[in-house]
Amino acid sequence: MQQADENNILKELTNQERQLYIRKYCPVFTPEFGTYTIKTRPPHYTNYWKLNLLRRSREEELRDEAMQASRLKCHEPANAFTKCSYDNPLKEHVECKSEFSLMKQCFVQEMEIEMDKRRRDIERNNEWWWTNIYNENGEIGEQALTPKDTYVEKIVGACYWIREKSLKLIGRD
Repeated sequence: MQQADENNILKELTNQERQLYIRKYCPVFTPEFGTYTIKTRPPHYTNYWKLNLLRRSREEELRDEAMQASRLKCHEPANAFTKCSYDNPLKEHVECKSEFSLMKQCFVQEMEIEMDKRRRDIERNNEWWWTNIYNENGEIGEQALTPKDTYVEKIVGACYWIREKSLKLIGRD
């Protein structure tokens, strides 16, 4: 019984910490799209599997928090979609497409903004494997460079090039 109580207390503490982080990054829950410039991207893959594992796990933690904040920011479009689907229960897939697209667009944009804020927080992400790709101003080092094309991307690009050339030869531009 005592172990279960300790686990419950630890869960409550982590939830409180997560709520503090959400409030730190967005004190007011209003959409910021159009007023905020995104300067970071997800971490590029490296040849070191341990770095990829560490960075991807951190990215997932940050994504969980950012999703909560973006849901709180986009409550108006979500409520509009919910109201529309409640008013049109059998035709919501036809009648509520515009509300759904607005809600989805808001979620995606606010998620990107919140992820950018969390990636650039060096006080929280102070590990060497994070600070050598991000700082307060955005991306640095290898992360700031454009990633190299992978083998698959090169093959797909060549296939599209061959397809375009063959269509021109046939006369189906």
